[in-house]
Amino acid sequence: MFKLASDKEEAILKREFNKWSIFDIYKDLEIVIKIFKQKDPKYLEGKLDKVLIENNNLKNRNKDASKDKLKLMDNNCNIYLCSNKEQKEMAIKMQPLHTGIMIGQIKNKKFIPNLNFAEIIVKYNSTLNYPYVILENKGSNLVLYGRDIMGKSVLEFNNQIKENQIVIILNQKKEVIGIGRSRYNNKLIVQTDKITVDNIQDIGTHYLKYENKHNLKI
Repeated sequence: MFKLASDKEEAILKREFNKWSIFDIYKDLEIVIKIFKQKDPKYLEGKLDKVLIENNNLKNRNKDASKDKLKLMDNNCNIYLCSNKEQKEMAIKMQPLHTGIMIGQIKNKKFIPNLNFAEIIVKYNSTLNYPYVILENKGSNLVLYGRDIMGKSVLEFNNQIKENQIVIILNQKKEVIGIGRSRYNNKLIVQTDKITVDNIQDIGTHYLKYENKHNLKI
């Protein structure tokens, strides 16, 4: 179900935009929220029943349990960016299967960015004052095949990178090729004999998966 962001969801999104130094553009974006399909009440009802019966041997549910299920449902959602206000209003009114572009998810009160969000960051933050690594050509090509990043492939990086931090992976043209997670702090990112950044998402795997999804099966 598409809906407007709640106050809590807006707070999470604003905090994330601020973290990547693109807070100023948030007010101009037309964002709509879609609750995870697998979190609808019927799905949760079946899962909750199983737990209650197996663990507590309970056969009946009360209204409080139903409220808890709805709270769980609202904690997890996809975030979409619409091209204009009219598209956002139509999505809420007509409830289509898809609208706009997905820029990430909120799971357990945390925002998880995707490649589209990374593109927005690079477009609107030209100063590169966010966690990033720039790779040489061979390393960039390996990332497109889903490989993790060796320190020797890193040509440039943000010197404020922390361990276990989400970073944007760029090629030498400063184009987004992936999203990673750092294993080390700062200059340890360039250790020549170690994997220093894990590949979480990359454009090669992403588009290959999308292409295979739409291929006809013969």
